[in-house]
Amino acid sequence: MKLWPFGKKIGEAARVPLAQAHEPSTMDRLLTRNCSRDEFLLLYFKLLQERMPNHQLEMTGESVVRAVSPQGKESTTYMDNAWLQYSRDAENRQMMLERYLGLAVSLNEPSDPVVPERIVAMIKDSQYMAMFKSEHEPCVEHLCGDLWVVYAEDLPERMRSLKRSDVAAAGVAKDAIKELAKENLRKVMPPAEQHGDGPWYLLTAGGDYTASLLLFDGLWNDLARSVDGDLVVVAPARDVIFFTGAESTEGLAAIRKHSEEILTSGSYLISGTLLVRKEGQWDVFNAN
Repeated sequence: MKLWPFGKKIGEAARVPLAQAHEPSTMDRLLTRNCSRDEFLLLYFKLLQERMPNHQLEMTGESVVRAVSPQGKESTTYMDNAWLQYSRDAENRQMMLERYLGLAVSLNEPSDPVVPERIVAMIKDSQYMAMFKSEHEPCVEHLCGDLWVVYAEDLPERMRSLKRSDVAAAGVAKDAIKELAKENLRKVMPPAEQHGDGPWYLLTAGGDYTASLLLFDGLWNDLARSVDGDLVVVAPARDVIFFTGAESTEGLAAIRKHSEEILTSGSYLISGTLLVRKEGQWDVFNAN
């Protein structure tokens, strides 16, 4: 009887069940159908398991994945941004998914020492902060309300949130990091642009760090001249800030409305909390 080169008899391959032979991969399932959000999250989690077979992965929230490497290094992956891009761009899904998967895998790779010139400040909310374990001592400080300043390293492919030990090892003093991060932001951000004719306005400064403009006191001293009453702002996402005056009923209603729209359907979300500027400091705005 004639044999195949690897010893199988002719016809043996045909015994493999047809369904098994044509079982689509996890990536194929995501690319060949328009998945619902729940379907996407389940399949994307499965992709993470396939790409990180030696890691322990668990869901710590509806769309949050915690990964622990064999060496004990932990990372957190947020799936919502991947879902939003998947749902909006059917033509480039595979490229987008590969990029997000690559970023997730890289989070648990050995880290190089922190470069002080790459330290920046991001604005995040309490939900983001809840992902950190207290023993990790993240390099953060409270801004006000549910908003926090998170210090990170701006790497070519991702943002790396920093621990206090990372910053100390880089030779940066605790009381110097804020000004260092602001100086580094000035170098990487385009000029801030004010849009609108009043009584409310949109502020932009590129796609990554617009919300970090909350840390620049001089900017807000200038913008306060554009509004009636104390300056009120909201940063619903990292790439946009809305602001108006506390005495403008129309302006307050508008920034609340537009903020809610972004929080419902946008990406890289932060918070719908309105802040008011008083005596050079931010505080939570409570309308009477």
